[in-house]
Amino acid sequence: MSYGISSRERTLLEELSRRSILVFNPIEASNILQESRKNTYRILSRMESKDLIHRIEKGKYIPTEKLEETHIYHIAAQIMSPSYISLRSALHHYGFTTQVPRTVYVMVTTPKKSISLQNQNIHFVKTSHFFGYTSEEKLVIAEPEKLFIDCLFYPEYAGGIKKIKDAMAEAKINGKKIVDYALKVDKKSLCSRLGYLLQKTEKDFDEERLKKNISRSPIPLNPSGSEGIKNDRWNVIDNI
Repeated sequence: MSYGISSRERTLLEELSRRSILVFNPIEASNILQESRKNTYRILSRMESKDLIHRIEKGKYIPTEKLEETHIYHIAAQIMSPSYISLRSALHHYGFTTQVPRTVYVMVTTPKKSISLQNQNIHFVKTSHFFGYTSEEKLVIAEPEKLFIDCLFYPEYAGGIKKIKDAMAEAKINGKKIVDYALKVDKKSLCSRLGYLLQKTEKDFDEERLKKNISRSPIPLNPSGSEGIKNDRWNVIDNI
């Protein structure tokens, strides 16, 4: 791989590695090389033709060596900023489900179209509730408590309510934190579904505190499901 690398190309790769920059853009490359934007684009184009770097999408690159040796979750979480891994991807990461997802789910603050990388689809999900994430060995990912909040907002990206319930049964959850997060997003239907699932999976949490913010009218546990058995405590119709 080192054959035919110019000094400027080598400088860029070494400096990206030194600064722990995985995904970079032309502005960062221009600053590192102290080159004009025009010259930087020429350098990047040559590096791409030599397979020294890979263009993820317009204006986003990754060193080819890093692309080959880095887990897709780490890469996906750095394509947009801010962002974090969640939903079915995080369920798998934490071992709450054994199913290997074919799509990588990334929570973002602005809409973005899906892209393909490493033969996998990366799907960006816009959220208005951007909090509750952590960094594990440089992987930015939802905390378990926020993960289940995200899953209940987007059950279609988490395998559905039944899979969410099964995953919750496997998870270690901080009861106070998940109630705090649920009240922070302030969505009554979510609080109803969350309280019901926490109770059904025998988690320890402040039921009375969460119950103050539940839906006043009965809601289906599975939003797209049919009729079921009503639970009066959480105003949930269990249709799974």
